[in-house]
Amino acid sequence: MSTIAASIGDNCVDNYLPPVNQRFIGGNALNVAIHMQRSGAPAAYIGVVGDDEFGALVLENLRRQGVDASYVKVLPGKTSRTDIRISAGGDREFILETDGPATSLELDAPTLRFALGHRLVHTTWRGGADSLLPVLHAGSPLVSLDFGERYSQDFIDRTIPYVDLAFFSLPEDQAGEAGQLAHEMKARGPRLVVVTMGSQGSLAHDGQIHTQPAFPVEVVDTLGAGDTYIGTFLGHLLNGALLPVCMQKASYAAALTCTHLGGWS
Repeated sequence: MSTIAASIGDNCVDNYLPPVNQRFIGGNALNVAIHMQRSGAPAAYIGVVGDDEFGALVLENLRRQGVDASYVKVLPGKTSRTDIRISAGGDREFILETDGPATSLELDAPTLRFALGHRLVHTTWRGGADSLLPVLHAGSPLVSLDFGERYSQDFIDRTIPYVDLAFFSLPEDQAGEAGQLAHEMKARGPRLVVVTMGSQGSLAHDGQIHTQPAFPVEVVDTLGAGDTYIGTFLGHLLNGALLPVCMQKASYAAALTCTHLGGWS
């Protein structure tokens, strides 16, 4: 197998409403796969697209980025779409999210074997793969999960026993709560908990607390910055980088993502 990491879950067309009026390929799990690949960790993406022009565009872009898309399933229907509005300060607002066939994510036996053959498997709170976590965790890969900022207590309770690397996000005005969140989540089983806080930087807990300030940039669009952080962090981690280096590389890459529209350039 040429890939060492797999990202399972959502993809979408990010549809920027007027006055931007542009479309990009995105989605949490897809973005992470691309940034792992760009960070030197050959990656695969596993998910579902529709049999429309945007599904074909998702597959084309994955292949152009060098991500293995051989286990992406094409089903009848329209590829998932997210309508986005950008504020004057560059913050993204999700106006409408339509899941399309992405809600039909199921791993058949060959796809599951493929996923289990990786050193790391990543998924997200929107990935639709949370029911697979016990199987993935019982296999050989490290399991990484992006809980994002819209996680529920029920979702945490169902998933965190099967997670090795847990990523959370807090709004900037709640950055003071990051240490407590990391401590509480670390006590529930993960080897590592990372909390991102936008312009307030990031914090990691692996038995001790590590902090990383954000890199200041002129923000155009914050969409995908968290995915960039996670994918870059995981890519460098898989290549043997120390935790502070992973955080620094991830923070810098996330800052660069904020300087352009879309989750990756």
